[in-house]
Amino acid sequence: MRPADYYSRRKRRLLNILAVEDEAAVAQLLALVLGGPNCKVAIANNSEKALAKIAAAKEPFDVVITDHRMPRVSGLELVRELRARKFGGKVVVLSAHLGENNIKAYHELGVNMLISKPFDVNELRRTIDALETES
Repeated sequence: MRPADYYSRRKRRLLNILAVEDEAAVAQLLALVLGGPNCKVAIANNSEKALAKIAAAKEPFDVVITDHRMPRVSGLELVRELRARKFGGKVVVLSAHLGENNIKAYHELGVNMLISKPFDVNELRRTIDALETES
């Protein structure tokens, strides 16, 4: 799918995404792949910064995409905190390191999608489109 096709299919409403990823190259890739005229992508390199950005945001985030394995606070702990704070957006977890217990815990927390790393760019775009239409 060409980027122009992806953007032309999207709704005209600005989609606000927060990518929480400790690896700078992956965070930049997420911003590059998902960002565009109808989609704003903010980046946080850890869970603490993500929670601060969510709290300070003028417009609420529609989607949080988080890595699972991060220093200090894992993606699982971030999702638990988002749920405790009644975050109303969608949550997508990207990881190459998910065992059965973590998968079960994410499902119990109502995560919208789990995507394995390395991820397919088109799969990620389709996931975001699908989550947007669920709203």
